[in-house]
Amino acid sequence: MGSFDSFSEFLAMGGYASYVWSAYAFFVAILIFNIWQPMLARKKYLRQLLRRDQVQQERARARQNREKMINDSSS
Repeated sequence: MGSFDSFSEFLAMGGYASYVWSAYAFFVAILIFNIWQPMLARKKYLRQLLRRDQVQQERARARQNREKMINDSSS
């Protein structure tokens, strides 16, 4: 392990362990966030797209029903 004589010295990082390991933890947290956040945004976008499509289909059905009622009443 380079210039460290034991694993405990490696973990202590020459007295700077709290700085070193917190920097690694911060890096990992940011890395996870950068992977996770776009996945959530994509999922939200797909849900909105699906809902928009459902609304358009409902409107088209309502329009067809309205036209059918108008045609039936005029006959």
